[in-house]
Amino acid sequence: MKQNDQGYLLVADDNEMNRDMLSRRLEREGYRVAVAEDGNRTLAVLQAERFDLVLLDVMMPGLNGFEVLQIIRQKQSIAELPVIMATARDESEDIIAGFKLGANDYVTKPINFPVLLARVQTQLQLKRLTEFKDQFLQIASHDLKNPLSNILMSAYVIQQVVTPGEVMTGDIYATLGLIVKQGKTMQRIITDFLDFQALQDGRLRLDLKLADLNQIARRVVEENTEYAQSKSIEVQLALEEHLPEVMGDETRLAQVIQNLVGNAIKFCPTDATAIIRTSIQDNSVVLEVCDSGPGLSEADLAKAFTKYARLSNKPTGGEKSSGLGLSICRQMIELQAGTIGVRNNPEHGTTFWFNLPVTSSTAFSETVEAANKLSDHER
Repeated sequence: MKQNDQGYLLVADDNEMNRDMLSRRLEREGYRVAVAEDGNRTLAVLQAERFDLVLLDVMMPGLNGFEVLQIIRQKQSIAELPVIMATARDESEDIIAGFKLGANDYVTKPINFPVLLARVQTQLQLKRLTEFKDQFLQIASHDLKNPLSNILMSAYVIQQVVTPGEVMTGDIYATLGLIVKQGKTMQRIITDFLDFQALQDGRLRLDLKLADLNQIARRVVEENTEYAQSKSIEVQLALEEHLPEVMGDETRLAQVIQNLVGNAIKFCPTDATAIIRTSIQDNSVVLEVCDSGPGLSEADLAKAFTKYARLSNKPTGGEKSSGLGLSICRQMIELQAGTIGVRNNPEHGTTFWFNLPVTSSTAFSETVEAANKLSDHER
């Protein structure tokens, strides 16, 4: 056996001869190997220990490989735990079904060991690259976001205690304002980048609970008051009085609304108006952000929610952005069972909107109960 530890693998197969043969040959290549003889045992072993990769047989007693994979993906993403499916049938239906459920790769039986080994090595190399990227993002989060927060806090404190024309000149006070403005921009771009990577890797976790979109919208508008006033833009609220609650992540919904409201202010000309409207349509709650800007071309409408989209309209105040904000909004809303879109208004300007299904307290309780039963099953 090779001395260096190449990784910890789980071989799940109901055939004892297959388990023994694969575990011995993989151990000779320097891997540590655990085995499981059926679907339930596989889940129990995964619950107890941390593995680098799973070789998962499709045909097993009890829970089959597809069912086990589905449960695995509720806890760990494709990037976090690679799974290679082993199937006795080289049929496209089985292969496609595995990929749709989150398999990283597959091999057919009887297993060609050199082919399996190459695929294991490839998946582990990809996993290590992902871990390296995650470490970089953690460094970026700590070494960039934290100093930025300190810079912003210092500038805020000075702004509060110093009045233009007194201890500091107006020019220096204006410079402090510029520090705050640019610091906020950098902070937003870094946050967008980190959120986008979390979404791409399947690492973003939502805290779902009953949420009031009206309350969230009011808070976002209040937070943007100073920004809107700096451009002489009036932000109006037109909220449905008896708006039902939705099931969503309040923090992420606020992030989406913040992005849409911020964009409306960013692209509106001076002395314009932006309206945030909520309504009920069919069995959905709808939030719209309507601006009185120049509107979007057909090409811009088609690509508005794509990553790194650069639209033809330019911010009226020279603001900067990551090009990821609307793409993040789309993914955030879709993760919460909603849809998002944009249209031009009849006269001028655009309306960005999203909807979420209405959730009653009873339906919410049933959803939570179902989730708890699933967790109990996994344990």
